Amino acid sequence: MKKIINLIVCGFLVTGLSSCLKDNTIIGPDSPGAIKNVIEFKNVGAIKSPATAPYSVFIPFTLKPTATTAEFEAVINYAGSEVAPTDIVVNLDIDPSIITTYNSKVTGAAYSALPTGSYSFPATVTIPKGQREAKFTISVKPNAFDAAKENALPIKITSSSTGVVSGNFGAVIYSMPLESIWQGVYHVFINNNYGSIDANIGKFDEADVKLETVGPNKLQVQYIARTYSGNVQYQFNGANTSITAVNAFNGATTYVTSIQSIDVIDPVNGIFELHWTFAGRGIVERWVKQK
Repeated sequence: MKKIINLIVCGFLVTGLSSCLKDNTIIGPDSPGAIKNVIEFKNVGAIKSPATAPYSVFIPFTLKPTATTAEFEAVINYAGSEVAPTDIVVNLDIDPSIITTYNSKVTGAAYSALPTGSYSFPATVTIPKGQREAKFTISVKPNAFDAAKENALPIKITSSSTGVVSGNFGAVIYSMPLESIWQGVYHVFINNNYGSIDANIGKFDEADVKLETVGPNKLQVQYIARTYSGNVQYQFNGANTSITAVNAFNGATTYVTSIQSIDVIDPVNGIFELHWTFAGRGIVERWVKQK
């Protein structure tokens, strides 16, 4: 794979980074200004939300639209310098207002809370004495989802018998996208041959590139033009006959993008080709599904 270049270093943007407590603090419990142990949701894979988002979004898996049930494991963490001094009872609840707030704060966000009856999780989780975390199972019913919506499950920690509930990770959104036919592993061909010519991109091809579902027929790939840090999202129409939007972003920055042409759309063989630009750089991309 090409060397990935951080856009911040290259001067394309300046973006703020939010710091927050995750896992163990480096400040000892007896040190001046020591941080108290907090109760929080532990990361389930990579965070899919921007750095400035009010809540973290995770995609634990993509779901088959016809599946009657699916399960994944979430984790409550006792973060700080100590293990749990006693059994810690943590209370959980669904909170649709989390999604309302998120959609109002994050440009382009359109999550929709899962319908009642399509999910289940325990109301309480116990972190055992001497441990740092407790796992619990979340069950969902994909065949009860609305395929036209960006389905998500918003959960919050309402209280804890010990410790302080985290202000940053005391609530979480689990996105539950239904798998698109375009999801898969691809051989990608890229050529920056119009618009602003960027020597860092040039012309190249790369195999084994993952394209993952993140919304209704919305697919995401890591890295912009497979060269710069960030992500690119491709929005296919419902009939899988065109791409209606391409968006590129890095952290809190969403780039100005445009599509010049959709040259090939072949859902049967998993091939698509398009001309598009980000930050003035013209990119020709051809994607050929390997598996």
